[in-house]
Amino acid sequence: MPAANVIQTSETAKRYARALFELAQEKGELAAIHQDFGAFAALVKSSADLRKLLDSPAFAREAKVAALGAVAQKAGYSALFGKFLGVMSSNGRARDILGAEVAFDQLYAKQRGVQRAVVRTAKEMTGAEKARIESLLAKVVGGDVELTSEVDPSLIGGIQLRLGSKLVDASVAKKLERMNTVMKGA
Repeated sequence: MPAANVIQTSETAKRYARALFELAQEKGELAAIHQDFGAFAALVKSSADLRKLLDSPAFAREAKVAALGAVAQKAGYSALFGKFLGVMSSNGRARDILGAEVAFDQLYAKQRGVQRAVVRTAKEMTGAEKARIESLLAKVVGGDVELTSEVDPSLIGGIQLRLGSKLVDASVAKKLERMNTVMKGA
């Protein structure tokens, strides 16, 4: 995966995510919190100012709490999610919020029995191609699969598929790399 898309999930972020998950489940707000968290993560990814607020130690914790509270209120996030953002910020963990979102999303998918897969291709896939791959994967794993697609022109052609920790690399770039290795050994 491209390094820019990788979010590190620290153990601390996982603990915060688990605590929020359990509380949201207890209060019957799991789906709403998942939706709020996803919307917040998308907002952070699209706003350099918000990323700077979360990552920079130049902003005091109180300033981060106030700013994130205002963002949560303006966006209409649930009270529980707004409090979660405040707690993470006041505890000096604002930079772990996106990692907590990744961990929360994984817990939510596991709870629903959904497996996540990432498919990378050299060019954008059509909806029909994505649906076909999703359908084939669902048969293989025996359950629901949520497929995310990424475009990576360096693959030249073919496909890379990641399901959990398993990677199937049938890209032209990988085939050329294997041929190059074999030819060097000859």
